[in-house]
Amino acid sequence: MARAIYRQIAEDLREQIITGKLQPGRQLPTEPNLAAEYGASRSTIRLAVSLLIHQGMVETRQGVGTYVSEPPKPLTVVLSREENWQAGEHADAALQPVGGKTDGPTAERFQTETADANAEVAAALNLPRGSQVVVRRSYLYLGKDPWSLVVSFYPIDIVKGTELEHAGRNMKGASFVLAEHGHEPLSYRHDIYARMPDANEQTFFQLSPAIPVMVVNRITYDATQPVRLTTYVYRADRLRLRHDIGSIPRP
Repeated sequence: MARAIYRQIAEDLREQIITGKLQPGRQLPTEPNLAAEYGASRSTIRLAVSLLIHQGMVETRQGVGTYVSEPPKPLTVVLSREENWQAGEHADAALQPVGGKTDGPTAERFQTETADANAEVAAALNLPRGSQVVVRRSYLYLGKDPWSLVVSFYPIDIVKGTELEHAGRNMKGASFVLAEHGHEPLSYRHDIYARMPDANEQTFFQLSPAIPVMVVNRITYDATQPVRLTTYVYRADRLRLRHDIGSIPRP
């Protein structure tokens, strides 16, 4: 089946953007000019440009025109970075961005609630589906830009009666509290995947519908069992994941 004409036009314009023929910040030709260039109707051109907008390739400036978007500047996250919980660091201190001019993420919002474990959370924590878990959620920013959603899930029987059960960001890190109550973190496992964002993530990251998110699930274990699942969510077009093995020479 032949591809729709507007998709062919969008792909041609996208290729021009990727190869640099259409530079970031440059204004796209007007609708009439594009219609004449491609021998298409203006409604077809609108559909092609709309597709590029959804893909984050171009942006419309009210009353001015449509311009090629600046490409995102990805930051690298090192998977082996752990929070220094003995010093009181929080779970969101792990998987920090490296390089670039940044003072590190700051938590602008924080939420705590009790919920029923879905299939993914239940499997990670070795719980029956629907078991109660404590959910602690942080919204992290780099300057004014949304950086990451960090959501930690705890079995209710482990954190019941501790500071982790209550609202508010503790002065102590969560791992420190776990260790105080006999669940010292000893090991971690990462599961990494990409998916399309949910409504909350799309709003937080200000995503166009075509941009996925990258999810890093970090399961924390004590000596005998999983005690926490922490989900780190990033917009996929602004993230590079790094895993170092062995001693890496530094410049």
